[in-house]
Amino acid sequence: MMRILCCVNRDLASNLALNLLLPDLQGHEVRVALTERVGAVIPGEPPQRRELRTAEQVLPNEIFFPLLDQLPAPGGGDRYLTFAQLQSRYGIRVEALPDPNREPGLASIRDYAPDLILSIRFGAIFKAPLLGIPKYGVLNLHSGLLPHYRGVLATFRALMNGDTEIGCTLHYIDDPTIDTGDIVSVSRLRVQPERSLLWHILALYPEGIGMMRRALARLGQDDEMRLRTQRQGREQGAYYSYPSAQEWAEFTRRGWRIADPSDIEQAFSRYLPSAR
Repeated sequence: MMRILCCVNRDLASNLALNLLLPDLQGHEVRVALTERVGAVIPGEPPQRRELRTAEQVLPNEIFFPLLDQLPAPGGGDRYLTFAQLQSRYGIRVEALPDPNREPGLASIRDYAPDLILSIRFGAIFKAPLLGIPKYGVLNLHSGLLPHYRGVLATFRALMNGDTEIGCTLHYIDDPTIDTGDIVSVSRLRVQPERSLLWHILALYPEGIGMMRRALARLGQDDEMRLRTQRQGREQGAYYSYPSAQEWAEFTRRGWRIADPSDIEQAFSRYLPSAR
């Protein structure tokens, strides 16, 4: 049994990922630490970025999840659960975490003393004091193909560049540089031009969590402390920040949609009885 800290963002994709991951963490001691968002809301926010943020954060956190939390607790079945329902179902703590690189956030992690940290869309960079805590290290699920697409919104960049595949990368975080750690495994997904950006982002996580699940099954076997990896060439690829207003405009000019209502409906339907 390991003590595992799952560091995720309070958004739709992270919640989906937790729903896929937590059943396989039973038998371990688990805690979930949340950041409230990745990136600040900026003045003059491009409408495309606002549309994506609304679909990923505003609709689930301010409307859909609170409504579900007012209903009777779901019984068995395969429906997805809100953050509060996951806490109740698995008997774990799911709570916001202050800056993990400063007190009291760092003290909270130190007191919990996780053997392993799993990071999915977490909204903070892990620095040296935190990285030295878990004996099995920190594994991050990056929603992009490394080393080609470091940074945020890697799926946007891949679609913008006309790639025929997008993907996830499971890698270690060994220092505060972003998305440069040794690679454990990679999954790929064919681009579907008729689907929206939101659909492509969410579609990465079933196989991405599958990689994380298989890695956890190997970790610790025969006292193995670190998974076999492939080193990244740090001179390869590029780091991307948030797209500019001009890049968002070009993305939609090329015919890409941000968050189709049908894709939002499909994502949210998984939380309803007999949805999957």
